Amino acid sequence: MECTLAQGELIRLDGGKDGVVLRCTSGVVWLTCGDGRDYLLSSGESFMAASGQTAVAEALQLSDCTLGKPASSCNSILRPVIRLAAC
Repeated sequence: MECTLAQGELIRLDGGKDGVVLRCTSGVVWLTCGDGRDYLLSSGESFMAASGQTAVAEALQLSDCTLGKPASSCNSILRPVIRLAAC
């Protein structure tokens, strides 16, 4: 499924039973999935929400994305940009 996100627009990813892959085809998308890290995806990069995992993505600028089921050989590219530590 293809989608276009306007700057500031949010999308919730639900890994469901099989997981889901968000691939950024243009623009920049910020993503968090509750693991204490944030991720930036730019054109050509992807993130896989595993089975049972949820994540929230926000377009930092006009961005085109695709959503789909993970392939067995999916190579997700993750770039953590912020790591939170407990006080």
